[in-house]
Amino acid sequence: MRTTISLLIIFCLCFSISVPRIAQAHPHVFVDSALKLRFEKNDLAAIDVIWTFDEMSSDMFLIDLDTNADGTLSKTEWKKQRPDIEGYLSEQSFFVHVTLDGKRIHFAKLNNFTASFADGILTYKMTIPVGIAQKAAPQKMQIAIFDPSYYTDFYTALEAVSVNGNTNLQLSIDDAPELAFYQGQIIPTAVTFEF
Repeated sequence: MRTTISLLIIFCLCFSISVPRIAQAHPHVFVDSALKLRFEKNDLAAIDVIWTFDEMSSDMFLIDLDTNADGTLSKTEWKKQRPDIEGYLSEQSFFVHVTLDGKRIHFAKLNNFTASFADGILTYKMTIPVGIAQKAAPQKMQIAIFDPSYYTDFYTALEAVSVNGNTNLQLSIDDAPELAFYQGQIIPTAVTFEF
């Protein structure tokens, strides 16, 4: 009897180890993002990005950013910390994931990176120089904002996307399975258009 119980326990342990598990993830930071696509002479010149953090995350980040603990984020405090934050975001392509005709494009620099804290909300603003020329045949572009670690959950509504310099652009928000992340378990949505 003891041998049977021992074998059963060993079997259960081996089975529990060998059964694949789905990784469980959940975000801790929530961000509403807005985009402005800036065209010049039909070429996509830049993408202006705005991130509006949730209230709890804003409070948490302000503790780190507000080095003199006066409850505000001064230009001096931001100027000191911006290079480190910008460097980290650069490694992540600023969480702005772009494909052009199915090929991924990585962005390593940005302009006008600012942070502000007002009414309990932290906001980041940045401009990503893109410089993608229009071609004779239409090109399909997808822009998805997400954190592959899923620590941060970004949400981009179609109403939060605007276009400057191209009145003919037709935008949609579509699933982007080719950009699936977190071990392929999470499929982001992407702003999709042709130009």
